[in-house]
Amino acid sequence: MKDMSIHEKLNIVQTSLKVEKGHTNNFGKYNYRNLADIFEAIKPLLNDNGCYLTVSDEIVGVNGFNYIKATATFGDGNDSIVSEGWAREAVNKKGMDDSQITGATSSYARKYACNGLFAIDDTADADSMDNRKQTETLYNGKAPKKGHVTVDQNVKLLRLGGDPVFNGTDMPKKVRALIDDMVTEERAQQAIDKISKQIKELRKQNKGVK
Repeated sequence: MKDMSIHEKLNIVQTSLKVEKGHTNNFGKYNYRNLADIFEAIKPLLNDNGCYLTVSDEIVGVNGFNYIKATATFGDGNDSIVSEGWAREAVNKKGMDDSQITGATSSYARKYACNGLFAIDDTADADSMDNRKQTETLYNGKAPKKGHVTVDQNVKLLRLGGDPVFNGTDMPKKVRALIDDMVTEERAQQAIDKISKQIKELRKQNKGVK
């Protein structure tokens, strides 16, 4: 195991990890997995492969809105791979005080960071939060315009751009620039498809998941 590269170890964990969607959102009528589920499923695999996972976050202010930027780090003591996840704090949320809103947003961002790191597909999930109305703006605080990049595309682009295969590149900067430029919805989808393809190809090169 010591002779394996960090990418090979991550590949083993990615292909072995199974996290069931054991929770149900009664508002949206869909099943989802939460951060605790991921942690519980990943621990035995980390132990078996002599690796560790750390997750941290920070608050980033963008145009008057607070975003939580979470960073998930997979390492073996010698090398590491990181992935980022973003989520915006709701201005207000019924039944929650400020600390609860920040805590819920942190969990959401951390989950997305882990999703990117371990190739967990949650694109159809809106997580355990009641709905997605709290994400009515793009990451930069701008309101979406009809025919241009949507809020969902904004989330997907940020997640794809923060994929571990792009560590050390300017891909995160490029996807933010696309959103800032308010590209058309068609152009945004083309970018999503292109980046998704790039990720698959790069993972193959690094002996990652297909």
